[in-house]
Amino acid sequence: MTSQTRFGSQGNKPIRKDRLLIAGLVVVAIIVIGVLLKSGCTKREDKPVAVLSDGQTVGTAATTTPPATTGTTAPSDVDSVVKAILPTSSGSTASPSSPSATTPATPKPAATTTVPAATVASSNASIVSHTVKQGETLQSLATLMGVSLRDLRADNQIYGTAAPTVGRVLYAAKTGLVHTIKSGQTLTDISATYGVSVDAITKANGISSSSTIFAGARLVIPGASSAFWDTVTTLSRGSTAQFIWPLQGAVVSSFGWRQHPVLDMRHHHDGIDLDVPEGTTVYASAGGEVYFTGEQPGYGNVLILAHAGGFYTLYGHLKSSLVNKGQYVEKGQRVAISGNTGISSGPHLHFELRNGEFPVDPVSFLP
Repeated sequence: MTSQTRFGSQGNKPIRKDRLLIAGLVVVAIIVIGVLLKSGCTKREDKPVAVLSDGQTVGTAATTTPPATTGTTAPSDVDSVVKAILPTSSGSTASPSSPSATTPATPKPAATTTVPAATVASSNASIVSHTVKQGETLQSLATLMGVSLRDLRADNQIYGTAAPTVGRVLYAAKTGLVHTIKSGQTLTDISATYGVSVDAITKANGISSSSTIFAGARLVIPGASSAFWDTVTTLSRGSTAQFIWPLQGAVVSSFGWRQHPVLDMRHHHDGIDLDVPEGTTVYASAGGEVYFTGEQPGYGNVLILAHAGGFYTLYGHLKSSLVNKGQYVEKGQRVAISGNTGISSGPHLHFELRNGEFPVDPVSFLP
């Protein structure tokens, strides 16, 4: 009875206020932590936009903004991307570059306002179209549309010499080349691509300075030469490809493990080396945005282009870059001059292709 009385008396004790306060604080802490974890793990669903000109946006995703690679976290700013994909020495991914090594590129010139697709399609009578029929050849199509074979291929970005697929709509212009606008591209970019003034382009297309463009619209580029597309087909070796060779040159060092020719150490070569003399023109391997241009340890002067699908191309040991940060460049456009800067055994172009921050063998993607 004594033990039962003692136990019962303990059970009848009043609850202490300090214990009640502690219990309440624990419950609040659990709720707060749960809310924070939920908010931290929830993915932001920001609506993607494509910037078409200064101060103007539309609700479509820009093809030049690479998405995060599956299984990795996309860096949130240019410096972190550059640090992620540029090691401290050429071809080594042992450690990232320091923030001070990322020299900002020259700011892009102010974008010029452009014109809506509907306006171009209805008002630009100098662009003619034709739907390919059975039995037609490229030459017969060029004759029918009143342009040269070279211009017809350039107007429609045809790589080979075979007739296009039946039912495909082709475009041509007798007063110049036809250019299809890419998402995020401005008239300033297009002018730089073809070396034709903005004024000449606006005049040829009946555009006013108050107009706006959208991806997919077609413009006539007066006086543009089909030699631009000739370069693309040469570097693509006549086949349709997402990436083309950045120049013509022998591969003197392949992707993979090797003994560094200067540092005399075994390391992973993250790209390929193309043997060319200093001063050789370097072309964009694919269309995209100039993501970085500046100097990096080991690489010397370097240029990085960002492409659709989360890919980057990197061009190292350059003498100089010919483009500005933020500029949209076309596949086959002149973007740099090869050199011998950085840690280099001699004049050559170091070329890398990266899927996100991860290097892949460029040869596997090149024609």
